Amino acid sequence: MITQNLPQYELLDSGLGRKLEIIAGVKVARPSPQAIWKPTLSEAKWKDITSECVRAKDGGGQWVHKKDPASDLYLPFKIDNKELKFKLKFTSFGHCGVFFEQIPVWEWLYEEVKFLKQKLGRAPRVINLFGYTGCASLVMAAAGAEVFHVDSAKGVLSWGKESQDLSKIPNQSIRWVHEDAQNFLKHSFNKGFFYDGILADPPSWGHGVKKEVWDFEKHIHLLVDMLLSVLNKENSFLFLSSHTHGVQVEALKNIVFDRRWKSVEGGELGVKHQNDPRVLPAGIFAAAKSYSR
Repeated sequence: MITQNLPQYELLDSGLGRKLEIIAGVKVARPSPQAIWKPTLSEAKWKDITSECVRAKDGGGQWVHKKDPASDLYLPFKIDNKELKFKLKFTSFGHCGVFFEQIPVWEWLYEEVKFLKQKLGRAPRVINLFGYTGCASLVMAAAGAEVFHVDSAKGVLSWGKESQDLSKIPNQSIRWVHEDAQNFLKHSFNKGFFYDGILADPPSWGHGVKKEVWDFEKHIHLLVDMLLSVLNKENSFLFLSSHTHGVQVEALKNIVFDRRWKSVEGGELGVKHQNDPRVLPAGIFAAAKSYSR
């Protein structure tokens, strides 16, 4: 799943732990640890930027703005005849609210939700777990899903609601849930709530609402067991991605293995450079479905 030719976004170059991009008209340089090769563009072109995120030793960072970027930036995203708008902000970790390698994932989710809505004759009930700013939630809602967006950070929930308002997605289409992912799944199981689809994009490590510790390699198999426990056995999908160093595609496919699935696919996520064939790797995925198209 490779992102390329996206309006309002260009990956100009990458290398030596950085990437050079144009995001909604703003030219920025950001950290990119996986870019262990040499850049192809000149240092002069790398310096001709609006803003740069400088990473600190403690893992944080700060933006240095040569020119102040606009405060009302957003990224338009068109799918079918619908145009969504994702609010952009430059955060201390070098993020902007959109992970561009996720674009093909959104397109996959849109088509699966659209198919299931027709097959089921109702709005599919889906979860976006570790949902961040909610781009995927808006896409699934636009396809006709009832979405439960779950994240342990209050700030990103408010951010997501801003994008929902910009995109004119009805309020009742998305429920913004401030909760630890595993606690949400436990509550759903105990209450007998089942879902038709789950998107899970867990971090390598992190903390929940009540400082619950998350470590991908230690806890992912337990998390997937919980995901399977709340998924309908028929007519459901699971999309799991990983950005954890050392975890390979076949391992991720093995983690989601279950006899209910009629298909399990896996592969890499990445972004193609604008003017050359190089791909900036950005993780892996496993996608499973218990139905045939």
